[in-house]
Amino acid sequence: MGCHRKSTNNQNILLLATLASIHIAQGLTSDQIETLAAFFEVLGDNLALLIAPPCCISPISKKEDTES
Repeated sequence: MGCHRKSTNNQNILLLATLASIHIAQGLTSDQIETLAAFFEVLGDNLALLIAPPCCISPISKKEDTES
């Protein structure tokens, strides 16, 4: 998986994320911030999973294919 982004673009994204998190957290309790952090972590993991390459065929699937 190649990435053609320049490092300055990555730094801008990091800066944007930092500023956004500071802005979002203003006026929230620690519990609310923790809940939002967990939500965005799950969101990010799901986005990464959506673009992940297909996994290897499981042994169960192989066995079913050979029995047909």
